[in-house]
Amino acid sequence: MNTFEKEKVSENPIKLFTNVLKVRWVDLDENGHVNNGVYQSYFDEARRAAFEDSGLDMNDLRKRHIGPVILKAELDYKAELKYPENVKLTTRFEAQKGSRVLVVQDLYRESDGVLICSAKFYGLFMDLKRMRPYKVSDEEASKLS
Repeated sequence: MNTFEKEKVSENPIKLFTNVLKVRWVDLDENGHVNNGVYQSYFDEARRAAFEDSGLDMNDLRKRHIGPVILKAELDYKAELKYPENVKLTTRFEAQKGSRVLVVQDLYRESDGVLICSAKFYGLFMDLKRMRPYKVSDEEASKLS
């Protein structure tokens, strides 16, 4: 069984960003579990917070008409999540070529540290005016990895 405690002792030189969110009653499906579609919103919130924590200002990027775009999402559900609960999300960025980035995220149940869901988001930064990929500068890339 993977837990947050086991995960954080690994020797990983990559920056790991952490965010805590509350499970809301409205997040549940008719079976009393968090609806699978809600997990993406949790991951979205944590990614946004990780961008901010890294020093990569999303408002500045938006002013420059640059935005992150998800091309592919892979979610691997490991255990159930119910209300009430807090979740701890970890986020790390792995730079790819040019404008591409891989975001690896894990969602843990805070009460017992159990890994609930692992996700990989394949994306890129887009020049939203030109609708073309934006090549991240070395300075911007260093903030993420």
